[in-house]
Amino acid sequence: MSITVTANDSEHYVVISIMGSFDFSLFNDFRAAYSDLPHAYSRYVIDMSMVEYLDSAALGMLLSMRNAIDATLPIELKGANDFIKNILMISRFDKRFDIQ
Repeated sequence: MSITVTANDSEHYVVISIMGSFDFSLFNDFRAAYSDLPHAYSRYVIDMSMVEYLDSAALGMLLSMRNAIDATLPIELKGANDFIKNILMISRFDKRFDIQ
């Protein structure tokens, strides 16, 4: 599996780690990673440090996640390489996500 979910219940956050290509093939797994959680968390972190490739479907999946989670809760996109970070910035994802 290219997605792992690590929940920290004591600190109320969850980390969704993506490895390899972040594309349409991960659609169901990515949606399940945040929608099948036992409860809501106060912070969501998408660890993109192992993402090698990102396509427009991945951007759409991130937007779907943003729409599904309370707008007041932060979603951090963390660890993306410079190329992917540039795509996120050009797509203005910095307006809806905390890009680190």
